[in-house]
Amino acid sequence: MTQLSDIGITVLPHGPELFEENGNALPVLYEIETMLAKLIDEGQPDAIDLRSLPMLPGDHARLQEALGRGEVRASIDALGLSEVYETGIHGVWWVTHRNLDGDTTGEFIEVTWVPGILTTPRADATYGLRKLRARIRDAATDAEGEAND
Repeated sequence: MTQLSDIGITVLPHGPELFEENGNALPVLYEIETMLAKLIDEGQPDAIDLRSLPMLPGDHARLQEALGRGEVRASIDALGLSEVYETGIHGVWWVTHRNLDGDTTGEFIEVTWVPGILTTPRADATYGLRKLRARIRDAATDAEGEAND
């Protein structure tokens, strides 16, 4: 029969050391690496919903530090502010959505050529074409009126 003193005990880190060594930033980076390779090889975009992951304190900061910031940034003001920036890794985008009160409602890493929120929907482009044609008609009418004066 085994005695209690025969059972091996391993002391695991606790406190700040636990968060530094066992967070999810590194596994997320490996997932991003796989997704970026798939985007390049197969043209298939993908995303990680950061709010659906068990992120430990400091994980966001470690991810942001590892990925860095690139040159492209955009903000979209529609039912709350959405902010998009390309990280220092081309093809890897950080997308944050906020509601009208400024609370974060979604946070994603998108691995894609262009994030979906920046892509013009076909219906919007169709509306834009009608609007442009009307403006051209108005400008042409104004030009004709000025020429006849």
